[in-house]
Amino acid sequence: MRETKKFVCVFCLCFMLIAISIQGKSDVNPRHLEYGAHLEKGFIMLFHGDNKGAIAEFEKALAIEPNHYEIHHYLGMIYADNDFWNKAVEAYNRSLELTPDNIEALYSLGMAYFTLREWKKASEPLQKAIALAPQHARAHDVLGRVQVKLRQFEEAVETLTKAAELNPTVPGIYHELGTAYLNLKKYKEAIPHFKKAIQFAPSDPQPHHGLGTAYLRMGEREKGRIEMLRFQQLQKEFAEYERLSRLTHVEPENIEAWAGLGRLLLRQKNYADSIPAFQKCIQLDSKNASCYHGLSQAFINLGYPVPAREAVLNAIRIRPNEAILYNTLGSTYAMQGDILNAIRAFLQAAELEPKVPYYHLNLAKLYDQIGNQKLAEEHYQLYERFKKEASR
Repeated sequence: MRETKKFVCVFCLCFMLIAISIQGKSDVNPRHLEYGAHLEKGFIMLFHGDNKGAIAEFEKALAIEPNHYEIHHYLGMIYADNDFWNKAVEAYNRSLELTPDNIEALYSLGMAYFTLREWKKASEPLQKAIALAPQHARAHDVLGRVQVKLRQFEEAVETLTKAAELNPTVPGIYHELGTAYLNLKKYKEAIPHFKKAIQFAPSDPQPHHGLGTAYLRMGEREKGRIEMLRFQQLQKEFAEYERLSRLTHVEPENIEAWAGLGRLLLRQKNYADSIPAFQKCIQLDSKNASCYHGLSQAFINLGYPVPAREAVLNAIRIRPNEAILYNTLGSTYAMQGDILNAIRAFLQAAELEPKVPYYHLNLAKLYDQIGNQKLAEEHYQLYERFKKEASR
């Protein structure tokens, strides 16, 4: 539903062309000019983020010329963007009274009813949108979710299967498909869909709950237990993400909130989103080594060794005796095939903390690459020794 500006942008260009074409014409109805003035002012307000002002201007425009179906639709979208869902429903219905086959207005109305949890009312416009546009992926998606809510599971499987064909990378579709199969007691069919949802949204707890439930009902207790534990862990992380996100909005200068948000996103493998969090932390505190290190790890996982190295070198300048930083530095060199510099960095890490097993494992692998079997074996033995000690 957050597509208002994209639609409005296109319409605004069209409107401006029309406005230019009528300027200077003496025979234009003054009331039509007034309609156009309110509309233009509304778009300007919208682009400046004044949604309430834009709503007022669009309403004034429609009070003069009420038969513009597209303006009712856009007004509904602005209402929806501001969570005025009942008003959005009214606007979409007015648009559809004027043009009953407006596919996007039908979809928008169905989405509004879905958000209001009025499942039966949502179904009709969505089905009509699909009848008019059989390849409308979003309508299939939302209708499938409606059918799950209405416990129409057989119908939901058919609708959501089509949605997945049309838009194969949306995790929510696979989660709803898994849920439909789960309720049909078709547990084997449910499992691959929950796994697909996890593949596309690894930090979402809900598919793990569905997958765990499917395993438990099939009698695979250990697999079910693992998924339920993962569900609980991700639920806690999601709650922490919500807390930190709110905190960064309420207290934008809170360094710990930005650092915590970056670390959480890193743990969730959401590397791209962790980068701006760490950068904001660094902007607030240029001496924060842990944020430079987090930024470096994010770049490494995204496959960018050069900015990763720059970030971790900044961290090392601040904390020159922290072993993990040299280990990360070694990884940036190893990514580019600079084996000798990578070995030097890993050796520095092992010198600072000689009992960390993975520093020695990294060295063993690199020495093996350059054919120094003696040192490779030495460090591999140290890796196994310290790993055993750490597990006691």
